Amino acid sequence: ERVYTYSGFELYTYELDGTDYVASIVFLDDSVVTKEGIYLYSTYAEVIAAYGEGYTKTFNLYSYESGKSKLAFLIEDDHVTSIEYIAILQ
Repeated sequence: ERVYTYSGFELYTYELDGTDYVASIVFLDDSVVTKEGIYLYSTYAEVIAAYGEGYTKTFNLYSYESGKSKLAFLIEDDHVTSIEYIAILQ
């Protein structure tokens, strides 16, 4: 596994058969936004408006799956405190 740190996010990779693949992308600050405009410190209402009610909730973690990836928001005190794109490995 390798970690690449960029301005505003970290990229985590894993190696399979000599090739690096993206395992996850973690937002580090509010300078990076999702395609739908959500960033760290967005509100719960903004997340729901952008992504809808089709999430899976585990404690304060709201996850949306699409294809082979998952987008996860940690929401505390009505605000997003963590955003992560995660590859679903099967």
